[in-house]
Amino acid sequence: HRDAFQHISSGINAEYGVKDFNSVIFAYRNIVSSGQKYSNKNILNCLVSAVRDNMISVDGEPGIKFYDKVLDLFKFASSKVTTNFDLWKSYAEMHLDVKGKEDTSKGIEYLIKAYHSASLYIEKSMDDFLRCTECSKVLHSYIMAEPKESPTYAQHLQSLKSILQILITKGYKLLETMADSESDIKETISEYLRKAKQHLEEVEEAQLFV
Repeated sequence: HRDAFQHISSGINAEYGVKDFNSVIFAYRNIVSSGQKYSNKNILNCLVSAVRDNMISVDGEPGIKFYDKVLDLFKFASSKVTTNFDLWKSYAEMHLDVKGKEDTSKGIEYLIKAYHSASLYIEKSMDDFLRCTECSKVLHSYIMAEPKESPTYAQHLQSLKSILQILITKGYKLLETMADSESDIKETISEYLRKAKQHLEEVEEAQLFV
């Protein structure tokens, strides 16, 4: 069963290689439909790139023509695999990074879901800490740029405040687990935490004027 699964996964990579986007979307959907908790970070990134960069498909179609199909795939996949960081991040990018298709509010909503998908064990996982840190930086840039009259601005500020508070608290716990010999990693974590604290102060200041 695992061999068959890996074979299908390899096939998706090959189909993307020849820019057969329709087949990639179809195969990915089939795997998810089969009940597999499947996520392929490389393919998700590639599908976003195909649309965002308007790559020409094997059939001569511009990538932007696949926007609705990719969006539909991500909607379907995220209803089946509800706590996958890479999937929610890619779904967010479809709303934030594709020219002419921007929906910042939805993009922020899905980035928040991405963060929470990876935040459960931040204090035990450097990888999860880094994912959440990068996610919080992108959220900070978009939310702080939101118009103050936006109906979601206050809610997004509060969500970002909560996200940064969790990141800082769990980040310090992660720091405590590091050995003295891991000074480079400890310094990296400390630097990220300093930046997160700065972002938290900016959010709290912004909340005073909402």
